[in-house]
Amino acid sequence: MRRKIVYAGAAWGTGLLLASFLHPAFDFIILPLYVILFMIMKYLFKQKFKEIFLILAVLSVSVGFYRIYDIFVYKSVVNFSNEAVSFSGNILEFTEYSGDKSRYLVKGKINNNVDAKVIVYSESFNCRINDKFYFEGSLKIPENNYLFNQRDYYKSKGIYLISDKVSAVHITRNDNFSVLRILNGYKDYVTEFIASCLPNDESAMLTGMLFGDKSKISEDDNELFFRTGIGHVMAVSGLHLVLFCGIFSFIFNKLKLGRISKFILLEMVMLLFAVCSGLSLSVMRAAFMMTLVYAAPLFFRYSDTLNSLFISLIILTVGCPFSIRNPSLILSLTGAFGAGVFAPYMTDKMKNQNFCQRNIKKATYMFCVSVVIFPVTVMCFGEGSFFSPLANIFLTPICMAALFLALIASLTIFLKPVLIIKIAGLLCHVELKAVRFIGQHKFTYMSFDRNAKIIAGILLIFCVLTFFIFKNHKTEIIAVITSMVIFCTSVSVLNFLSRNDLKIAVLGKDEIDVIVVAHKFSADIIDISGKKDNVSYVKNYLSDSNITNVNNIMIKKSPYSTMPSYNNNFSLLEVGRIFIPAETCIRQDMKVCGILPEFTDYKNITLKYEEYLINISNTEIKINYGEFSFICDNCKNTDYADIFAEYDNLFEPPECKTLIIPKYENEENKINAVCKTNVIIKADNNGEFSIGGL
Repeated sequence: MRRKIVYAGAAWGTGLLLASFLHPAFDFIILPLYVILFMIMKYLFKQKFKEIFLILAVLSVSVGFYRIYDIFVYKSVVNFSNEAVSFSGNILEFTEYSGDKSRYLVKGKINNNVDAKVIVYSESFNCRINDKFYFEGSLKIPENNYLFNQRDYYKSKGIYLISDKVSAVHITRNDNFSVLRILNGYKDYVTEFIASCLPNDESAMLTGMLFGDKSKISEDDNELFFRTGIGHVMAVSGLHLVLFCGIFSFIFNKLKLGRISKFILLEMVMLLFAVCSGLSLSVMRAAFMMTLVYAAPLFFRYSDTLNSLFISLIILTVGCPFSIRNPSLILSLTGAFGAGVFAPYMTDKMKNQNFCQRNIKKATYMFCVSVVIFPVTVMCFGEGSFFSPLANIFLTPICMAALFLALIASLTIFLKPVLIIKIAGLLCHVELKAVRFIGQHKFTYMSFDRNAKIIAGILLIFCVLTFFIFKNHKTEIIAVITSMVIFCTSVSVLNFLSRNDLKIAVLGKDEIDVIVVAHKFSADIIDISGKKDNVSYVKNYLSDSNITNVNNIMIKKSPYSTMPSYNNNFSLLEVGRIFIPAETCIRQDMKVCGILPEFTDYKNITLKYEEYLINISNTEIKINYGEFSFICDNCKNTDYADIFAEYDNLFEPPECKTLIIPKYENEENKINAVCKTNVIIKADNNGEFSIGGL
């Protein structure tokens, strides 16, 4: 049997993914799935019985392993949620925020009994990595929300509980030797040295690439990197480890070390780098694969990228099966497959005898890597960069050069390598100029909705099946091109069909805080409560909807804190007008989002467009679009509105958080409460509408 590891690894990953999405009560669905898989493998792929048995057996084991881990590990920890507990452990990392607040990641025991990693939000203390941390308080399970799927993200990293209600905090200094503390101090020293040599933007980018710390990179620059398609360079990943080990491999070769000595030293280097990176899954994946590559010659074997990829997948998910849903791991595996398997396969027959042929082959290689990564980014993140193939050809090499120099400088930091840092900073300067120029254009980037994610998933499965069925270069090229055409056409058709729909987004945490009215890629924002998170909700929605033009921003409450938030977050958007309460005191020349705010008492504001109308008063928000009407006020009468958002007292702030659809009242005349917040209402001018989640 060839490729046993590939079969086993693919079945293992598929089983974990299936178990992560499938509720245990519906595990019986797996039985008919086995029958379908058996028929496909036996009669379509013509596989032998022992290969089929291996795949189905590993698939069953992985599903069972996920369920057992969920019951005996995960649930044994989350059973302590909403209970008063004591926790003692060691600090793995901490992040300081403004206002003397900090976030601590602590590994230890709950009630001196159950092992767990928890995140604690508390006051800032004078502490170090690996110091003893003890607290009493209550723990809770992280929640998914529109801004961040906190529960899913932390669960994939083995963190199941958080606490923001702690008391009796005691931190005990731990002077025992700690590699993690030494490496953390080393990172701080390098970061400070780079900051002393370069301007803020360049030093932030360089340290972001070197250590994955994006805290000093502006939100606009961070977004522009993703729009351009090279946001991955800001995460410490396998790329960093390859460059890092390449430097040491070159040094060891010059020293003429033996194979065993070189292997042991490289393993030590990789271990130190992995610890320094916080043992991120993408770095661990690369470390396992590179270990197999370096170990192969010791046993007189050839390394195989696909085998190494699936071995690393199995090893990483055995420790925590929930990591199969970790975005970093998924992108890392996808990138490794694209760079190490798919792209070489697609370009191995291309000529490279002269300069033009070599560069065409390199460009095709980078394009193939982007083709593999694109559908995964669409499905995982709902976004994608159309400029990514070109960015990987022209911009990524500049980042790699800067990163290479930064790695050299970090290894020789005690020699004060100012010149190397300056050259790396110059490359970062060029990169930032290019990213800021390219990323501001609308054609480079697009967000995708749930339908686009489904289409991308189906087309990805189509391309994979095509490869396994035909195993032919030309057929696979045709399948990839056909999929790209179908995807672009489908997304365009869906956007065209909904081009005239009026979209009303009801956003907020626990109550209706903001209403965004969007039509034909422009929007009006009605900020009702003035809360600090409102801008984040709005920005996410506008980005998801590919809206770059804001007609009006109406701020009703807390203008002094809300105006700076919009100004800082909307610099990449075009804003027409901003309204603030009449009693607000500001300088006459003060601009928000590049324009002068207008004062209003909100007694009666009417925004009339060709196809719809928005009327705002102190007690009511009314939106009319053809035969459709949407009203927010404090009345109980819903006879004159298709959808009614009920408040106790509008703007003071709203306490009732319910959307009501009168025509959906049941026979007992009980009002149908659709949902609380973070929904999208789509309506046409014939009065037809639908409500969906965000």
